[in-house]
Amino acid sequence: MVPQEISDRILAECFNRPKAYKELQWLCDNVGGRTSGAESGDRAEDWGRRCFTEVGLENVRYEELQVTVWQRGSLEVLVTEPASWALTAMAHGNAPSEVDLSAEVIDAGHAEACDFERLGHAVQGKVVLCDEGVAPGKRALHRTEKLKFALEAGASGLMIYSSASGGLPRTGVCYYGEAPIPSMGISQEDGERLKRLINAGGIPKVRISMRNTNSIGVGRNVIGDIVGSELPDEVVMAGGHLDSWDISQGATDNGLGSAIVLEMAHALAALGRRPKRTLRFAMWAAEEVGLCGSHAYVRDHADELDRMRGLLNFDMTGDPYGFWVPGRRSKHSVFEGLANQLAGIGMKQDYDHKAGLHSDHQPFMLAGVPVISLMAKIEGQGAHYYHSVGDTFEKVSQPALCRAAAVGAHTMWAIADADVPPLTRLTPGEIEKMIDDDDLREALTAEQ
Repeated sequence: MVPQEISDRILAECFNRPKAYKELQWLCDNVGGRTSGAESGDRAEDWGRRCFTEVGLENVRYEELQVTVWQRGSLEVLVTEPASWALTAMAHGNAPSEVDLSAEVIDAGHAEACDFERLGHAVQGKVVLCDEGVAPGKRALHRTEKLKFALEAGASGLMIYSSASGGLPRTGVCYYGEAPIPSMGISQEDGERLKRLINAGGIPKVRISMRNTNSIGVGRNVIGDIVGSELPDEVVMAGGHLDSWDISQGATDNGLGSAIVLEMAHALAALGRRPKRTLRFAMWAAEEVGLCGSHAYVRDHADELDRMRGLLNFDMTGDPYGFWVPGRRSKHSVFEGLANQLAGIGMKQDYDHKAGLHSDHQPFMLAGVPVISLMAKIEGQGAHYYHSVGDTFEKVSQPALCRAAAVGAHTMWAIADADVPPLTRLTPGEIEKMIDDDDLREALTAEQ
């Protein structure tokens, strides 16, 4: 539980004097898509530093890291047989710099391992068509895994068609480093049309022309603190990635997460009172192309991880209703107490411990640092427009943003001011068991 006078002040700041929603609007409208290491990323990082400074954080700073800067060029994907039309398509991040390819299309279903086993040698030299899903009851596959299976089967390209209707191909990183074959998102409607042609006995052929650029740049994590009153070397951290894909405003992914972290910083800095441990806030660079900013932090601060009492991650975080604490099967009483205290703003006793990947909590989790995130729902259209041109400011719910910030701020305070930290660092053996228990090893292999 958080002392009532602290709780009242956090709620007042988050709901009666919110700051971050208007700042998010500025970011979406004046910067838009944000590529770490490019000019757009620099402008966003300057925005983050200004915002952290204005809400009263201490020691606001940049922590630099070298990043590969992939920038989208031209893409034309034409179906040449048995019908002729141009696909609505979008290159995946880190797709090759130059592609000129003509090949047949083969339907690989969900592009799971079993799909490629079924197709066997028929995949060689073909462009694989698949959807974003998996078979019922299976673990969701990341794009990197689908591309890995396609590569191993000898495919010449990969097209993943969107689960969102309305001509909305989705982008996203598919390979860590420049990919050896082209991969792209295509619209749901184009994917379904290709499937119908294949099911009718046709053999679609496509011609792909793609140009992209790669360079080396500098990304910057934006960091700020509220220094603890008694144990300043012990840290509770909250972060969300600031970069986004270039094709939209990056509002829900992940301007929203950065705004939640900013609102938490605003509320906690306004208290005029410090918890025992240091509160640290981060806006991460280059998450979209491989969690680069959070990986760099874990690497560069390796000697501090034993003193990290928690990492809260906010990535497309919607309206909160529970806690997700990966690798921690036993629910600590602190989460039950927080849910009770915050029931009036929608928190329930929901709790999940199953570990997952592909956001900035991952490097911390795999280093054993206690990770805490909110179980939350994005209401309305936000999730529909994930990684597409439609991820724009008006999709963000201000009330949900404020509720997530209020829950996050309460959680940070409860952990940072506890007499005894509620969670301890996992041992290497416990980390390995978590990876196996939650079926993550294949997904981690695909990242290497």
